Amino acid sequence: MWVKPIVLLISAFFSLLADSSKQNIRSMYAKSVDSKQMAQNLLSILEKQEQSAFVLGYRGATKMVMAKHVFNPFTKLSYFNAGKKMLNTAISKDNDNVELVFLRYATQVSAPAILGYNRHINMDKKQILNSLGNHEIDEQLAKTIISFMKVQELTPQEQQLLAIATK
Repeated sequence: MWVKPIVLLISAFFSLLADSSKQNIRSMYAKSVDSKQMAQNLLSILEKQEQSAFVLGYRGATKMVMAKHVFNPFTKLSYFNAGKKMLNTAISKDNDNVELVFLRYATQVSAPAILGYNRHINMDKKQILNSLGNHEIDEQLAKTIISFMKVQELTPQEQQLLAIATK
C-alpha cells in the first residue's frame, strides 16, 4: 500500500528534475550567444545526455551559435551546417514542438542571408504564433518567445495573434 505513494513521489521528483534541467539548458543556451565558453560547456553537457528531440535541437542550435565564436570561415560553416542538420532532424522527430521550431526560427532570422537558411521562416512564424495560445507551453518559454516575436516584422494579422497570446 505504501509503494504507490513512494512511486508517485519519485516520479514527481524526476519530473521536476527534468524541468529544471530544461530550464538550465535554456538558460545556458541564452548565455552561449555571447560566450564561447558557455557554448562549449553546453555542448559538452548535451553530448552526454540521451538524444531526445529536445536535446538534439538544443545541441544543433548551440553548434550554430558556436559558428559565431570561431574565426576560421571553414570552421564557422562546418559548425553551422552540422547544427542546422541536427536542429532540422530534431524538428522532424517532434514537429509539434514549438520550442524547437522557435529555435529554428530565431536562428533563421539571425543568420546571415548568404547562408541561405531561411526556407522555413514564414512556416515557423505561423506555427509559433498559432501555438502561443496553447496552455501546454511552459510559461517562461512563452514569455521568451513573446518578447522575441514582439521585435520581429509581423503583419497586422500576426500582431493580432501575438496580442491575443499576451493576454
